[in-house]
This record gives sequence, C-alpha cells and structure tokens, in this order.
Amino acid sequence: MTTDVTKNLLTFCFHCENAYQCDTEEKCRDCWADQGIAEKEKQELTTEQLLREYAL
Repeated sequence: MTTDVTKNLLTFCFHCENAYQCDTEEKCRDCWADQGIAEKEKQELTTEQLLREYAL
C-alpha cells in the first residue's frame, strides 16, 4: 500500500502546484479521488493515454 502511495505521489503530484497542501496521505488520496485519478490508474490505458491524463 505504501508503495502505491509513493508511486502516486511521484506520478501525480510532482508537477502539481498545490502539492504542498497535501501534507497527509489521507489528503493525497482525497485529492486523487476528487480528480478521478485513482480510477483512471485502474483502467487499462496505454502509456500514452496515461501520460496525457497526468499532464492535464
């Protein structure tokens, strides 16, 4: 579970302007859920599709 959080932080939060506000794991998970990122990750998307989603 920690590995998923670390991977998500590096993947989804690296370029987020508001990443500094997510100072707990719960806040990060809420943010990902609000943006629908967690659901997109579970889908069978190609690398190109995922990169396009991350860039939004």
